[in-house]
Amino acid sequence: MIALALLALAAAAPDPIHGGWKDAAPGPGPRGALAPLACPAGTERQGGTPPELLEEWCEAKDPYGNGRREGPARTYYDDGGLSREERFHEGVRDGPFVELHRNGRRAREGAFAAGRKVGTWRVFFESGAPEEESEWREGSAHGRFVAWWPGGARRTEGRHCGGAQCGRWRTFDRDGRPLGEVDYGEQTLLP
Repeated sequence: MIALALLALAAAAPDPIHGGWKDAAPGPGPRGALAPLACPAGTERQGGTPPELLEEWCEAKDPYGNGRREGPARTYYDDGGLSREERFHEGVRDGPFVELHRNGRRAREGAFAAGRKVGTWRVFFESGAPEEESEWREGSAHGRFVAWWPGGARRTEGRHCGGAQCGRWRTFDRDGRPLGEVDYGEQTLLP
């Protein structure tokens, strides 16, 4: 379900998390301007944007009156470009997460649920080409894993079971020729 939401997020325009931009990450300054941080009702915007500050977030009070993150948050590079955009609920990451290279292209994207990685996570080279894709469940790598060479050929493929490598893993050279494989067997998730 979350993987489908992330695919829709990547394909949709405008992108609701990033104020209407897609891959060429605008930030304050030469790469464009982001929509102002939209804090949910009952929260206040904290921090600030470059050049004065490099992080902004929405903050609410917990039951004891202490501040905690609630809603969207952004981190910026020292040149004003966007570095990371994420969401929080009750002080922990919860929702879409996107990290960018300095050139504005996506470096990493995925989602959190109650502070744990969930669904499909993708890592990208600075060129924008995919570097890795993995499945996560409740904060542990669980499911398909694929890595690519910078030229686009498959480098590694396999599966994780509850955070450990399981099943057959294969590696390939830069031209896609098999280099070897190993079978880690099946893991059980029983306590």
